Formats: sequence, structure tokens, C-alpha cells
Amino acid sequence: MRLAEDMEVAEATRTGLSRVDLLLGGHDHEVVRRFNGDTDTDPANVEQGYDDAEITAEGLIRDAQGDIRIIKSGTDWTGLSLVRMIIEKDSDGSIGISTVVRQWSNIDIANLSEFTITSGIDKLLSSIHSRVDVLVQEPVLHSYTSLDGRGSVVRSQETNIGNMLATAVQAFYDTDIALFNSGSIRCNQLLGPTIPSGSPLLAKDIINICPFENSLLVKRIKGSAIIHSMENSIGDMHMDGRFLQIAGLRMVATWQREPGHRVLDISLDRPGATPQKLDPSRTYTVALPKFIGDGFDGYTLFPAEETIVDEETAITDTGLMLQIFGHKAEERGEDHEMGIQRAQAVTIVGTASDGLSIVNPVVDGRIRFIECPAL
Repeated sequence: MRLAEDMEVAEATRTGLSRVDLLLGGHDHEVVRRFNGDTDTDPANVEQGYDDAEITAEGLIRDAQGDIRIIKSGTDWTGLSLVRMIIEKDSDGSIGISTVVRQWSNIDIANLSEFTITSGIDKLLSSIHSRVDVLVQEPVLHSYTSLDGRGSVVRSQETNIGNMLATAVQAFYDTDIALFNSGSIRCNQLLGPTIPSGSPLLAKDIINICPFENSLLVKRIKGSAIIHSMENSIGDMHMDGRFLQIAGLRMVATWQREPGHRVLDISLDRPGATPQKLDPSRTYTVALPKFIGDGFDGYTLFPAEETIVDEETAITDTGLMLQIFGHKAEERGEDHEMGIQRAQAVTIVGTASDGLSIVNPVVDGRIRFIECPAL
């Protein structure tokens, strides 16, 4: 949940049978702490009432103690929270909690001198990492261009990696439309190019792009609900994982208007056909990750729509990408194999001298933002 939602939960669970003493939150990418009674919902602020520079020195944030209700620990292993909860029982039998927290942000945790790892744990982790490394080091593909999976880009605009993923999903299921929430794309970097020179991308690079093994459902969804979903996609300003990468649609929108009024035009996009305005009353087949199909990230209209392919029979985003490039074969019947072939046809543009597939995804203007006066 986002910080604002965490704070609602913290307030609703202060006392009684639903009491929760501490929420260890996620989703937001910042290091955060909030005390009982705080109202600041901006995760960019570590602690309410202070500029970060006032309480942070060389990545170490000033220790805090008291009725701390929420703690978040950043992302990509650059943040850390050490938490100690002091529990005291008063004479009347009531329980008192005081939480002590030391936090770091924007650091290399591996080099923190405060921590040591026991030899037993170190040996176990090394063994696990060695076995996993063998499995994920297989070369799988080349790219003529940089695959842009940077979080700041993929969560705010059309990108070539988003187009590749959404188009492959649409082709695999042969649907009218495919939607792919950018929060499912987690590599947060530029990958490649690997041609004319460079090492091929590995299986682990594909897994890092889509690490969650999200099931890809197919639903029949009314045009009105699709329009609502595109408004929700751009309902946040530029950095929310709800932002959709799309296939089968073309959208013109603006950031200058209020949320709910930002989509200016949306039409079906079929190869070789003239774009047609999306019909709010018509029903379309849509492939989409289960996360948004279940209504999360504000996609509240999707759960009620008819499901054609459910979680039990769905392919996952990670599995689809690996299978397109021949890394992870599955015996799932002729329809599945035909789907992989369709996805390969829209994804792979050639074969390199080492026998690996080549991709060259582009940004083709399927999502355009324009300047537009506010209503």
C-alpha cells in the first residue's frame, strides 16, 4: 500500500481487538517513518516536520523513538531499518509499546560496518546463490537497441520495453487489447544494446524485467471500463506503477487536466486497419496481469468483468518472456505452442551469429501526451 493508505490502516488499528502496534510498509520507494497522529502522506519526507537534510548525514538518519506506527525501508537494497520494540506491562495490565528505529538511505548496505554475518548463514547463502546463478546465466537474446526499463520512464510514458511486453501478451492470447501495468516491470535500467558488439542478455535479465511471475488473464471488458482504466492509468503524476503499457490501443492524453479528465482520445489499433474510436458500449477481449485484473491499483471495474482465461490456465509474464526466447519450454498443448509462435513473430526480428534471437522494440506513438488547456 501507499503511505496514505498505510496511515489510514494505522489510525484504524490503534486500539481494541484490531490493534496493530507497527506497520512495516512497502510499495513506496523511500525510507519513511511516521508516528501516531502524523498527517504527512508524502513518502519523500522521512519524518514529518523535518527536511531530510536536517536529520540525515552520510546516509544515516537520526535515530527515533516513541509511538512509531509506520516504517518503510526504501528499495533496491539502498535503504535499511533496524527496529527494536520495547514492550512494558503497566500495573493495570495494559501493554505499552515504544519503538526505536535506526535507518539508512541511499547507501551500499553490503559495506555497512555495523553488521556482520555468521559463517553458517554466509555458507548457506553462498550455496543457494551458486545454484541459482548456474540456472540464470544462460544467454537468451540480443537487442539492436537499449531496452528502456527505467522506473522513472516506464511509469510515466510509452517505452520500447513496455511495447514489447504488451504486444507479446496480446499476440500470445490473440486478443483485441493487452494492458500491462508498469509496476510489474522492475529492472529499472537500460539493457543493451548488444549488437553489433556486446554480451547477450541472460535469463536473469529477463527475470529482472518481470520478476513476479504475474499470471496473465484474459477478460471480456466493456469499452467504458477500458476508458476508465486508461484514466486511472494516468491518474497519478508520472511515477505510479498503475501506469499502463498498452497494445491494440492508441491514446492521446494530457497531464495538464485534472485526474479523470486526462484522456482526450482512445482508439483501437489493428495492423493494416484504420484506427477506430473505442466504443464504450462494446465488449473487447483484453489480456492483462492478474494484479490489475483483481482490481488493485485502482482498477476497480475489472473484477466484475467476465474472465475467459483464469489463473489456473494462464501463462505468467516471466514464463512468457523466457519461452519466447527458448529458455523455458513447457508442454501445454497445441494452442499454447501457437501462442508462443505468435508472440515470437511480433517480438523477434532476427537471429544473431551465435544462434540467439534478436529484438528491436520501438516507441511507435501508441501513447501520446500533448499540451492542452485545463478544463
